[in-house]
Amino acid sequence: MKKMVSFCMAAVLAAAVSTSSFAATKAVNPGSMEFHQDSFTEGEVGVELEYEAVAEPTYTITIPMGLELVKGGATSTFKAEDISNLDGGKVVMTIVSTRKSGMPAACPDFALYRGHNYVPYEVQGFYEDGSSRMVRELNKEVLSFDKDGEYKYRVIPASVIPETGTYWGNLTFQFDIV
Repeated sequence: MKKMVSFCMAAVLAAAVSTSSFAATKAVNPGSMEFHQDSFTEGEVGVELEYEAVAEPTYTITIPMGLELVKGGATSTFKAEDISNLDGGKVVMTIVSTRKSGMPAACPDFALYRGHNYVPYEVQGFYEDGSSRMVRELNKEVLSFDKDGEYKYRVIPASVIPETGTYWGNLTFQFDIV
C-alpha cells in the first residue's frame, strides 16, 4: 500500500513538474507584446517587444459662448478642426441639457424662461449637403460631420411670447464619435 501511495505521489509530482514546464512556453497576446527568445548565450535572454499602436480619434470644436435670439430664430456657426482617425465614423453633435442654474423645476426642456413664463424653442442642425434636422428632444442628433469645416445650427423660439422682456436658457452640447 505504501508503494502505491508513493507511486501515486510520484505521478502527481511528475504531472505538476511537466505542467509547469509547459507554462514556460512562449505566448502572444494579440495586439500587445510578442515574446521571442533568440538565444541563451551566457545567461542572456533576448526579448523583442512589438506593439500595434492605434491612433485615437481627434478633433477640436470651437463654438461661440452665447447666442442672442431674435424673432424667427438665430443661427450660430462653430468650427471643427483637426479631425482625424475617425476610422470610418463621424462626429455627432447632440444636446444633453437645456437647463441653466436657477431655472425653475417646472420649466420644461427646450424652453427659455423669465420668471414663471416659458418660451419653447427648437434647434435646427444644418448638414453639408443642404439638408437639416429639427430637434426638440435631448440626446438626439442635431448634426454630424467627418471633416474639418464650419457648421451651423439655428435656435428657433416659438412665435407666441407670453410676456415682453428678456428670457434665458442654456444649451449643453456633446460631441461623440459613432
